Amino acid sequence: YLSVPFTEQRVLEINERLGNASVDEVLQWVAQALPGRVLQFTSFGASGLVILDRLASLGLLREIPVVMIDTLHLFEETYEYVKNASKHYPEMEVRTFYPKGFSAGQKFRFDYLNGDDLWTLDFDHYTYLTKVEPTLRALHELNPHAWITGRRRSQGAERRSLSIAELDDGRLKINPLAGWTRDQVWDFIHAHSVPYNVLCDRGYTSIGDSMNTRPVKQGEGERAGRFMYSGGKNRTECGMHSHEARVEALKKAAESEHKPLVVPPLPCASCLDVDAVSFEESVLGAQRDLLVEFYSPMCGHCQAFGPEYEQVAETLTRRGKVTVARMDIFSYTIPQAGKDAGFTIRAYPTIYLARPGASSGRLHLVKYEGQKDAASLLSWLSAQLGFAVETPALPNG
Repeated sequence: YLSVPFTEQRVLEINERLGNASVDEVLQWVAQALPGRVLQFTSFGASGLVILDRLASLGLLREIPVVMIDTLHLFEETYEYVKNASKHYPEMEVRTFYPKGFSAGQKFRFDYLNGDDLWTLDFDHYTYLTKVEPTLRALHELNPHAWITGRRRSQGAERRSLSIAELDDGRLKINPLAGWTRDQVWDFIHAHSVPYNVLCDRGYTSIGDSMNTRPVKQGEGERAGRFMYSGGKNRTECGMHSHEARVEALKKAAESEHKPLVVPPLPCASCLDVDAVSFEESVLGAQRDLLVEFYSPMCGHCQAFGPEYEQVAETLTRRGKVTVARMDIFSYTIPQAGKDAGFTIRAYPTIYLARPGASSGRLHLVKYEGQKDAASLLSWLSAQLGFAVETPALPNG
């Protein structure tokens, strides 16, 4: 049996052991090494079906529960397929997790409470509510030592450098099909008569939510049809793995070239840069209103917003009533005292207005949820602070 939590060194050793192992050998190894503490996370896509079928053939499906994240916005064909798969694999135990506070079939209630255009206006927040938080809740409630995914290197983008085993918050994330191609997946499905989603025959090579998934065109990558209209032309991840995966890929690329990881600069001359040591004094001990941004220099959204935030910092510095700070969460972690005060990070960048409490001595936090541009942020601040803050003039034309 393996001891937990896992370390980077231990995961390295596991990858050396499983580097040339077959799918069956990987699945048998993890089931034997961590009996009763393994889950399969699946959206019932083609890759997940291969794993599902192998688990059934190996007699492991009864001891490895299947976890499905239902965003409430899946295709009707997907829901129908899950019913059919449950009949085909009667020993399969599916544990479904929904957005917090919702249950099966409550799409319209979700859209009513959150806005039916949330996924276009703030895709990261939509993703957090429908996928990230339910996944974290599933991991917390079920507390596995390892979870199995169907991700593959051939799916491209952030997955190109995928290994069999990954470290995920002290757990193992196992990718048995990491080295498989799409052709291998479908050859297996046809050869073993594995039932699959009928949308696959209509050109859907990767299937997510009904409103932002389309069939792929000839020559496109198999995940090119995902996350349409989500605020980024080249988005290929749902936010759950993208930032960490991108950093990990950059680290591995740097290691392979025997070079240090280059962190792109993101200057802000008018900002107070805060680290884990100075956080308590500079943020929690603030004596006047404080605007603080939590960002990662490795995040494309943060890089794009950087000049806008610097413009906000320059404007507020001239005003002289608000301190503008920021914290690089790629390099530092918010101390526990900051978390206890209410600072939570669910997406990058995240911005808070912290106002000292006159009587309580505690900070009053207000999270900014608007558009990431200087004019919108300054307009919001004007409303929060109760005095006019000059907004930058828009360019002519």
